[in-house]
Amino acid sequence: MTMRTIEIDFEVHKAIELERRSFDEAPDTALRRLLGIAPAEAEENSKPGATPAPSPAGRPWVGKGHSAGLTLPHGTELQMDYNGQRFMGRVDNGVIMFEGQNFTSPSGAADELCRTKDGRKTSLNGKELISARLRGETDWVLLKTLERRMRKETA
Repeated sequence: MTMRTIEIDFEVHKAIELERRSFDEAPDTALRRLLGIAPAEAEENSKPGATPAPSPAGRPWVGKGHSAGLTLPHGTELQMDYNGQRFMGRVDNGVIMFEGQNFTSPSGAADELCRTKDGRKTSLNGKELISARLRGETDWVLLKTLERRMRKETA
């Protein structure tokens, strides 16, 4: 197979890096999965009986402002614990969703859903409360940790 070099912007690079299932996985493999293209022939032959992962059906959530270094692929699972409550959510076609509501940012979700013990609204940094589990992974990682990891990978 002939390989070619292409130029991509920072946001595209972040999306590819987030899709990678390990540091050993080639960016080409992750990009093929994102685009719904079958694995390369050599890769298919190296995994007898393996079937390609389902293609993602939506856009990633891409952070802006204070979250500019963070991108979460479509289908990323989210959870937020605050004051003894657990909120479950996900990234759905470029939107952060918790409890059936759409949010434009992690902090927006935290501010809207989390309440003090006496019921007052909060002003919280959602990246310090919300954990994500990327497709194909088993571990939950705080968003601020994911953001730091992404910034290091692109530096």
